[in-house]
Order: sequence, then structure tokens, then C-alpha cells
Amino acid sequence: MSFLAPTLLAGTALVALPIILHLVMRREPKRVEFPALRFVRKRQSTNQTRLRLRHWILLALRCVFILLLVAALARPVLRGSGLLGEGSAGLAAAVVVDTSPRMGYLVENETRLAAAQEMATWLLEQLPADSEVALVEPGRARRAKLGGRDAAILRTSRLRTSAAGAPLAEAVVEAVNLVGDQRDHRREVYVFTDLAAVEWGDAAIASIGEALDASEGTKLYLVDVGVPKPVNAGLAALDLSTAHLAEGEVVTLRTEALSTESLEGKNRTVEVWITNAGAKPTKRGELQVELAAGPTPVELPIAGLGSGVHQGFVRMEGNDPLVIDNTRYFTVSVSSPPRVLLLAESVGDADLLAEALAPTALSQTAASRFAVERLAFDDLDRAQLATYDAVMVLDPPPLSSEQWRKLSDFVQSGGGLAVFLGRNAVGHLDAFNTPAPRLLLPAELRWVSSTARYLQPINYGHPVLKELSDIGEATPWPAFPVLESWAVGNLDDIASVVATFADGSPAIIEGMFGSGRLLMMTTPVSDRAGDEPWNLLPTNPEPWPFLALVEGMTDFLVGADIRPLNYQAGQVVSLPMPRRNDLATYVLQPPSGDPLPQTRSPGQQEIVISNTDEVGNYRVRSGGEQVRLDRGFSVNAGGNVGRLARADFSDIAESLGSDRVELATSRRNLSKSIDLGTVGRELFPWLIALVAIALGCEQWLADRFYKSG
Repeated sequence: MSFLAPTLLAGTALVALPIILHLVMRREPKRVEFPALRFVRKRQSTNQTRLRLRHWILLALRCVFILLLVAALARPVLRGSGLLGEGSAGLAAAVVVDTSPRMGYLVENETRLAAAQEMATWLLEQLPADSEVALVEPGRARRAKLGGRDAAILRTSRLRTSAAGAPLAEAVVEAVNLVGDQRDHRREVYVFTDLAAVEWGDAAIASIGEALDASEGTKLYLVDVGVPKPVNAGLAALDLSTAHLAEGEVVTLRTEALSTESLEGKNRTVEVWITNAGAKPTKRGELQVELAAGPTPVELPIAGLGSGVHQGFVRMEGNDPLVIDNTRYFTVSVSSPPRVLLLAESVGDADLLAEALAPTALSQTAASRFAVERLAFDDLDRAQLATYDAVMVLDPPPLSSEQWRKLSDFVQSGGGLAVFLGRNAVGHLDAFNTPAPRLLLPAELRWVSSTARYLQPINYGHPVLKELSDIGEATPWPAFPVLESWAVGNLDDIASVVATFADGSPAIIEGMFGSGRLLMMTTPVSDRAGDEPWNLLPTNPEPWPFLALVEGMTDFLVGADIRPLNYQAGQVVSLPMPRRNDLATYVLQPPSGDPLPQTRSPGQQEIVISNTDEVGNYRVRSGGEQVRLDRGFSVNAGGNVGRLARADFSDIAESLGSDRVELATSRRNLSKSIDLGTVGRELFPWLIALVAIALGCEQWLADRFYKSG
């Protein structure tokens, strides 16, 4: 127990007053003359005993009255079993409420967020009115600030679940740091959570522990609003085999069915639906899934999608307390295969690259990503290059100025061109360093290097190397030796090296000309193994790195849109604008609500959308019935939203320290563990009541004792 005004305890000295009054006002017995002296003496002894007892009772009541009054004015505070705060300048408290989609879990028609809001509001109302309080929301862009209690209560009532919420640990660390700055205050943080294990992993606990170490004296209270044994079945994150596919290509949707132990062995139906704008939703497949203790793989292929943007969702049927993980949304873009022209000295010289880009083995079962055609250099003059998306020049001999200019015009107008230099340029340096080819070639040719080497890119962030970015430096390039290559002079000012050989010399160079795209490779990709090849890139028994490389190069040349179409809530979305367009406005249609008109800025080449908190399918359109712009993307909650397994508080307390963290599970428990330990419970009302009782008894007894006889 402690006192809010301990100096007033000096008033206990006033207890001497009733003692003095007792001695001064002591009643003397009256002298009465009575004949029966024997009877009087006996009566006198009885009266003196009774008088002495009344005097002591009255003295005790007056002393108790003064002691209780002084104690009440000193405002004693009863400390409970909660963690004791430090500091004397008041209370600095931060409240963190988990707003992840998991908090939408329903129990008796009440979400976990609603339960957290109710308890947090009650807690805030119990804090002293002069407390400095902050509400810290996970994922909020602006840093929280300490302020009045009423403002925190208002903000608590406005909380909503957010699919774009940041990890809870980040908000807890922010709250600890916020109150930690108030060194002269009692510093406490209250976290309302469902104790999901995905939020309370080792890394999260470690980061909170570091914050508590830096803010010594700050106390952490975890308020559990979760369900001891949650019941749920849902879908994990959705993965697409590709978001950009050619007509006739099949897209496969992959996910996992997740469930709690109580649903193990139950069957659920997983359906896939296409919901294109303006068309009736169409079910394109379903799969019966038996729920298991662990994740159950789910694969749903979709074929026969026509050209354009297609959107839909994968849904698990059935009712459970958490609905947000029952549906996963997706967007795919289908287009005609880009037309790629391969130019070689003879049509047969282009066979290796043609097979890499459009395998004949797939021609009977699936569509190729590229529509490949082959021509000899002699036929270049009559070729209609404008009908192609990209042209690849394989080991060219000296070409005429007219042929180089034709290729230049193609690139100038927005086409993609790749030039693979090889043996046919040997002895013709002057022909390749003249003005006509130098418009396209981003570096001057110097000589042929016969030093054995291999590719060794130092940066896999370029679109040309995107297919290999996942393994990066682990790509087995030494198994694909390059025996000869062209050495080049200084690069043009606007050129850049995409990939190098192991000795650092340029292997693939990107140039710029007009509005098109340009690549030059210093070794060919068309040599056969038996013809003294310059390299073994296409002829190794397992040439998958070569296939990934040429596919990435072709995607880059045709201007393939390789940006993702499927995002996690909260991510910034970037969509390309059509080439050669004069659109002034476009409309963004969110998953719900009215369309949002947008204005295109002059020179704007992409559409950037940052407000993606709502899950579902989004559409961007313009041009009315002619539809000159049609883009789409999908937003989903995180893949862990349905993982409801709970953390063990004992593990959290062991890691953070049982003297720094405490668990509360109910309002009564919260009152006992937090309210008393934080602000204490004042005994003033009880003491004042006892003062009144003591005063009343003293008055009653005094009236009877001092009344005239």
C-alpha cells in the first residue's frame, strides 16, 4: 500500500486532542446525602466502573475518527498483483490492437476485433484522466503520438480489420519505443491479440525483447482476445504458373488447403470461377479435397481463355468462423503469341534458336509462347518487318547499307532487335564499323578473342535474366564454355552491359535507338556442336540456362509485360500504359464501391495505384465501347491469414522475462492484473465511510454520556 499525499500523515499527531479532552472533561461524581450509606457505597463502586468503561470507549472512538480522517486525506492506494509501474510524473500508456484479417474470426456473432475494442475501451476508461495515452495501429503510415485518453478511446472505436496490416511485432516495438521516451512516467504497453503463432515467432519476440531492453522499466501486458481452440478451413496464398500467357496456353492455379485439427478428415469442395466484367460468372472447375493435419496441395488448370484480361477467384465451400481465407482472387492476361523473325545465312542455321523459342514437341499439345518465322539474309529486302514484334539477326555477314537502314527503321518505330555476332563477321571489321551498322551496334568491334571463358552475369535484375533470377549465381555457366567471342571497344554513352564473361568482358550489351529495344551479344547462339562452335550454350546435353536466357531476351525484345498482375494487400501496383496512346482519362473499378475516374498526366507511361487495402479484383479501363485501355490486377490477403495455431504464453514470458510481461484473458483478470498494478485502487471512499460511522458512534455515545442528569 502507498499514499498519494503521504505528508498529510503528520496529522496523526492530532490524536492527542481527544486524549486531552478526555482528561479535561472527565466527569466528577456528584455528592449525594443518603441515609442508607451501605447501599450508596455499593452503588458507587458499580457506577465508577461503568463510567471508566464509557470514558475509554469514547476516547477510542475519537482517536479512531481522527486517524481514519487523516488516512483518508492522505489517499492510500492499494497495489494489486499486477506489474508495478515506475516513475512519479503519471502514466504513459500505449495500446496496440491487432487489426489483421484473423481478427475477423466470429464467436457468438462477435469478431475478435470487436471484443478487443470493447475491452480496450473499458481499459482506457479506467486509466487516470491525466494519463498520456497512444493507440498504435499496425501498418499505420504515420507514427503514433501520446495524447489524451478520450482521443484514444475515439480512435479505438473506429478500428477496422486490414488485409494490408504490418506485422504486429512492429507495432509493439513502436509502442514500447514511444512510451520509453517518457522516462519520468510509469510506462506500460497493452497489446490486444489473438496470440496467433504466426505473429509471435522467435524473430518477432526477439525484436520486442530488444525494444524492452532499450526501454528499461516499461511493462508489457498481453490481453488475449483469441479462442483457445479455433476452428477454421481455408486456402493458402494462390500461385499461378504464369500471369501472362498466349492464346491456347494453359494456366495452372496452385494453392494449399489449410485446416485446424478439429476438421481433419472432413471434405471440402474447391471451385474456380471466371468473373469477367460484363459477363456472367462461369465455373471452370472444381476439386474435392480431404482436409488433413498439414497443408493439402490443390491444383486447378484453366484452358481455353481467349485474348484479353481474365479475372476470377478460387473458393473453398463451407462455413467457418473465418471467411476471408475461403476465397483467393486472380488475374491473367492472354494475348496472341508475339511474332519473332529469325534472320540467318540460311534458314537451317536458325533451327536451334527456333526450337528453343517454339519447341516442336509442344505444337500438338499446347501453344508456344512465340510465333517464330525464319528467313535468310537474302530475303531481308522483301520482308515486312513491321508485322513482327522482334527480329533476331544470327551471326550476320556484312549487310548492305539498305538492309542496316531497314533494321534501323524497324527499331526506330518501336521494334526489338538482337544481333548475335559470330564467325561471319571475321575479316570484315570495316564493314561492321561503318555508320550504317553503327547506328544499331552499341560498341565498335575490335578483334576475336579465343580465350576460353563462360558467362558470369553480376546482376540478375535485368529483364533479360529474369528467368534465372531465382538461382542467380548458382547457375552452372562453367558447364557452357564460350570458346571464341568478339572483343569490343568503348561502349556508346547510352549503352549498358547486361551480362559479362567471367573475365569481366562484355557478353550482352543493351543499346538504345528510337523507341525500340536493342541487344548485341558478342558470341553466337546458332552454332552446332559438330561445326567447331564458338560456344556450347545451345548444345550442352542439359541446356536449360540457355533456354531461360533466350526466352528472357525475347521477352525483353517484344516488350512483353512481365509485371505481376497478382499482389498482396498493401503493395503498390504499377500497370503500363499502351504504346502510342493519347488517352486523357481512365477509370479504376475497385472490388466494391463506385468507379474512380482518374486523369492521365502528360507523358505518363504507367498507372500507379497505392491504395490496395481491399482484397478482390480491380479493373482499369478507358475508351468506352472501343476499350482502348483494359488492364486488371488482383489483391489478396497474406498467405498466413488462415493459420490460427496459438502461441504458448509461457514461451513468450520465458523469452521476454516474466517480470516484464503479463497475460490477461478477461475483464476481471485485466482489472486484477493490470488496473491495480498500474494506477492502484484508492481506499478514500471506504475510509470516508468509516470516518462517518466513527463520528456517528462518537456523537451518539457522547450525547448519552454528557446529557444532564
